[in-house]
Amino acid sequence: MVIARQAVILEPYKVGVREVTLNDPAANQILIAAEYSGVSAGTELAVYTGSHQWLKDPNLPDWKFPFRSGYSAAGRVLKVGKEFPGGFQEGDRVSFPGNHASAELLTVGHERCRVWKMPDSLNFEKAAVAVIARYGLGASIRAGLTLGRSGAVLGLGIIGQFALRCQIAAGMSPVVGIDEVKMRREAALAAGADFVIDPKAGDVKQQLHALLGTKGAEVVADATGVPAAIPTAMSLACDAGQVIVVGSPRGKAAEVNFYDDLHRRYIEVSGAHGNMLFEPAHIRLAGAWDINKAQMWLLRTIANGRLSLNKLVTHTIAPEGLGEAYEGLLKNKDEYLGVNVKWV
Repeated sequence: MVIARQAVILEPYKVGVREVTLNDPAANQILIAAEYSGVSAGTELAVYTGSHQWLKDPNLPDWKFPFRSGYSAAGRVLKVGKEFPGGFQEGDRVSFPGNHASAELLTVGHERCRVWKMPDSLNFEKAAVAVIARYGLGASIRAGLTLGRSGAVLGLGIIGQFALRCQIAAGMSPVVGIDEVKMRREAALAAGADFVIDPKAGDVKQQLHALLGTKGAEVVADATGVPAAIPTAMSLACDAGQVIVVGSPRGKAAEVNFYDDLHRRYIEVSGAHGNMLFEPAHIRLAGAWDINKAQMWLLRTIANGRLSLNKLVTHTIAPEGLGEAYEGLLKNKDEYLGVNVKWV
């Protein structure tokens, strides 16, 4: 039995920390103590502000207030049920899709019951963002062959940063980051981006053309989460290029000229939600990828430095500071980018 602390969004714009009792794991369960958890700004802010569409869906009872936010954590196994798969033992260092909590009890069959052993050289602080990273990795997996292709990422929040950093790790070149926020552009350069573009400095399409010397990028990842940005992302792709939507665009885009902007230019526009990438239909197209392979690739490449986390995590906070961090991510984008919650 463990007394766990859980950060909870009680109602829009109000966060608290509560204590709950977790029993010892049953035969099909595993109990994990978290060291760090990472904040996924897009999803968590949509819940924090009350704007996430799933909050209004009566068929999703878990998406109601009070809401347990977060889905990316790292820690140690405390206890393992005798029927839990994977050969885990007490003390194993693991990455898992945990909420913001000091401990989690995961049950076989639940969608969040996934656990991955960490490389010995990887610390908990870096591993805490590995599950979030999968949502950016989707831009590279969905695109297929990446080596040597030019890439551009529109929107350099946490998901956009991972989309850009995975493009670099996947061998794309040159890679260009696009965002109005200077700090985000600097973080992209620190991670190895070849160029960055400030949309306020002039027409983005013209700036991209000047940098690449071509009509557009071969692969454009839209990570803005803004439906109206999709036509912009399409305009930044070269003829026969690909646009991969990795930021969840909550809403509808009105201004899309399907003939001139998509059909005649042979553009491919694809969705790449991190939870759906590994559905059987996509696996047949993308090769041997599945969710476990993706997470182990991320953990290994973060550990060996191929996937850079330079200047990604700007704040490490106590659980009681989560509400303040949400406000910072909403209103102070010049200072807040990645946030980790420290539990130990």
